[in-house]
Amino acid sequence: MKNLPIRIKHLRIEQCFKQRDVACYLGIPQQTYSNYEHGIRELPARHVRSLAKLYGVSTDYLLGTQPRRAGSFDPHSIYVQDIPLKNVLLDFSRLNENNRTEIFRFMSYLNNRPD
Repeated sequence: MKNLPIRIKHLRIEQCFKQRDVACYLGIPQQTYSNYEHGIRELPARHVRSLAKLYGVSTDYLLGTQPRRAGSFDPHSIYVQDIPLKNVLLDFSRLNENNRTEIFRFMSYLNNRPD
């Protein structure tokens, strides 16, 4: 359980949530949630389940019994030049169709270039 405070803090920051946002989601005071992140208080099982649902990870991952977040493909754990793949995919999905097409063309060009 020593990984739990680290993981919930990392996931919160990754999602750009403030402690107060997560505390509100859990229905607890911000200071209580801060104590969970700092390992001062033990996170109750009901909150572990709620946080797993919020972040789309398994409770096993939060508790440290599973090294990967979920499934065989985890965009959270794959990085592209120090940027989580999840963020790259989100940015890509926000582009209009013409820009996405241009990116695909450029990727095709790069893949077909002789090294």
